[in-house]
Amino acid sequence: HQSVTVEMLICRNQSALLSLSVARFGQRNALFSRNLVLPNPEGGSGGGDATIDRSEVSKFSAIGKAWWNRAGEMKPLHSYNKLRIDFLSSMTAQHVRKPEEAQLALRGLKIVDVGCGGGILSEPLSALGAHVTGIDASGANISIALEHARSTGLTPIEEGQPLPADSPDASGGSLRYLHRTAGDLLRSEEGQAGFDLVVCSEVLEHVSDVPRMMEDLCGLVKPGGGLLLTTMDRSMLSFLLTIVAAEQVLGLVPQGTHHWDKYIPPRQLSGLVSANGLRPARLVGAAYDPLFDRWFAVPSTLVNYMLFAHRP
Repeated sequence: HQSVTVEMLICRNQSALLSLSVARFGQRNALFSRNLVLPNPEGGSGGGDATIDRSEVSKFSAIGKAWWNRAGEMKPLHSYNKLRIDFLSSMTAQHVRKPEEAQLALRGLKIVDVGCGGGILSEPLSALGAHVTGIDASGANISIALEHARSTGLTPIEEGQPLPADSPDASGGSLRYLHRTAGDLLRSEEGQAGFDLVVCSEVLEHVSDVPRMMEDLCGLVKPGGGLLLTTMDRSMLSFLLTIVAAEQVLGLVPQGTHHWDKYIPPRQLSGLVSANGLRPARLVGAAYDPLFDRWFAVPSTLVNYMLFAHRP
């Protein structure tokens, strides 16, 4: 393995500053298979629309068609798909269902993608045979997601139409987009029945009340189901890489995209998951290589990380 220390980063140039995020570790599958044991501090309570940060919703609504510009500011998010889908598939095969082949783990499952934005993750999950519902607090984002899906020949299920049967043997996926929050969905009959998988990727650092959001997310996971979270740790290194380097120096994302005080330490997030009845199973760091536009699983969770949990 190759590793880069914080001290080395401080001594090198701007490119080297970002290189901590591109350290290559060849044993990604081994990282995925490690058990996670963390303490369970108490979480919060509540739910519903109080989780919405209106300024954040407005900011992401303004992205418009740039959601699907793979060479623009959403480029790192598009390239993140392979790693997070691989991780989700691996964890699903271990904790939710045991298919003959890991790449078939998502087929036929009901997935809700919370904070789906323009549908960057929802579409490829559907292509793998899952029945995906993408929800977002921004109506503008839902419109973009619907427009893009239709432009590629997909036929999203209209609101109010019946969903395909959630059979594990289903050969094809489906896609639906709703202008909803997690709290809205949880209060519905469908939300009370729960989903096989709940995904909330790169969203938690943009909400106003993380404990309440976690209560809603965990409430959407049905017995035997799983939860995938990806977000960023509130560490000095994450400040240097995601705020100073990515926003202010390299311009990988627009300035003001992130607020460091909203980042969430893995220990805190694991505690909130446990407090809401789920068991944290795996915690893996994620690192981005901007030169090759690739993401890697890494041991360090000091910047980006992925957490999978399941409901017994």
